[in-house]
This record gives sequence, structure tokens and C-alpha cells, in this order.
Amino acid sequence: MMKLRYIIPTLLLLAFSLNLSSQIVDDKKKFDIDIVLGMNIGATAPMPIPAEVRKINSYSPKFNPKLGVDLIYKINDRWGAGAGVSLDWKGMRVTDEVKYMYTSVTLSEGSEKLTGYFVGKNMTNVDMTYLTVPFYGTYSFNERWRVKLGMYAAKALSSKFNGSVSDGYIRIDTPVGQKQEITESGATFDFSEDIRDYDLGLLAGGEFRLTKRIGVFGSLQWGLLPFFYSGANPIEFKMHNMYGTIGITYKYK
Repeated sequence: MMKLRYIIPTLLLLAFSLNLSSQIVDDKKKFDIDIVLGMNIGATAPMPIPAEVRKINSYSPKFNPKLGVDLIYKINDRWGAGAGVSLDWKGMRVTDEVKYMYTSVTLSEGSEKLTGYFVGKNMTNVDMTYLTVPFYGTYSFNERWRVKLGMYAAKALSSKFNGSVSDGYIRIDTPVGQKQEITESGATFDFSEDIRDYDLGLLAGGEFRLTKRIGVFGSLQWGLLPFFYSGANPIEFKMHNMYGTIGITYKYK
């Protein structure tokens, strides 16, 4: 869970952004200020799924809320430009069966870490909190429908990537190295320190205005940067943040 020393300054920043945005709005209504509340659903995963992953047994999204403020400048009746700031939780839990997946595991607390190629069952848990700044262009088909396309930059406020392996074995160092059995009790891994502390990616979405004030929206965000730092990647394939968001907007001004 994100510490209070991160939560409180972020909420203050959102409140400041809303107050500053309200001061920018002029009498000609050139700006829209939207309060955004949504839910992030997706995965931190490789694409395409690598050959090492033989079967996905389960996938469970976490409770991943989104809270933010967007400021949209209306260039004309059709086109606009927007930016904002939001607090985004992203995470998931997945279980799968893998074969010769390169990893590092610890059999018990305080024991030496084993690095090599694992065969068996894997459980991965991911939890992140980002301070996100989107910037995008908009196009309005009419007074109700609006789409957007752009990019986002995000700073990780907290991040976790850990899990366990079981019911298999690991070959030390190479695929034909010394064999270490891993029983049902399993072994654990934690690669949280290797996670990149920022993200950059593409975004696309659309909004339907239910009333003059309230709208519903959906959007997709695709991270362009590898989830782990390149020099410290604890697994052989690259992973990216791929999340969608659904929610509601409230036009503040």
C-alpha cells in the first residue's frame, strides 16, 4: 500500500490543479475542466506471450482506481488539446505453468538465491501506484461524442513485483545445469527493486456525455518502456504495462 507521505502530497496536487484550472477558464468557455474517476484493468506482461509460458491457469485484476483532473482547450467546435494529472493504481495476480523460464528464487528466508531455468507452476503478483500526466489531442463528432489520442508520462510512487514457484524444479545457471527440486511448499521471488520508476506510453480513448455535466469514458494505455530496467532485467523477456480504464467524468466548469 502506498505510504501516506505519497498520498497526501498527490491529493494536494490534484486539488491545486483543479483550483488552477478553474482560474484559467475564461468567459468564452474555451476550456473544459473534467474530474475523472475510473477503474484500471489490464496486465503487466510480455507481448506476445513467450514460449516459456505454456498455460495460464488464472488471472485476477486488483482493485485499481483512477482519480484525476483533465484540462481541455477547445481550439474550435471539433478539435481540442488536453492535459491532466491523475493518481493511478495498476496491478494484477496471475498463475501459470512455465517451462525453462529464467528466474531467481529463494527456497526459504535467509537462504541463498538460486538463479537458473525453472519448470513448474508460477504465481506472479504486481502492484503499482503512478502519478500520471497525460497529454493528447481531441476530436468531437458532436456535443456528446469525443475521442482522444496522445501519450502519457508516469512516475512510480510505489511498486511491487513478487510471487512464488512450486511443483517443479530449477536448473542452475543453464538449461542443463544442476537440478534443484522445488516441492509443493515452493520458493519465492521478489524483483521489486528492479522495476523502472517511471513509464511512458501511448493512450487512446473516447467519451460519451450523458448530460452537460456527466459523461462516461473508456481508454487504453500501452507502455512503451520495458517494465524492468534493461540492465537489471531479472527475466529474459521484456514486460510492459498494458491497461484499459473505464469510468465517469464530471465537467467542473
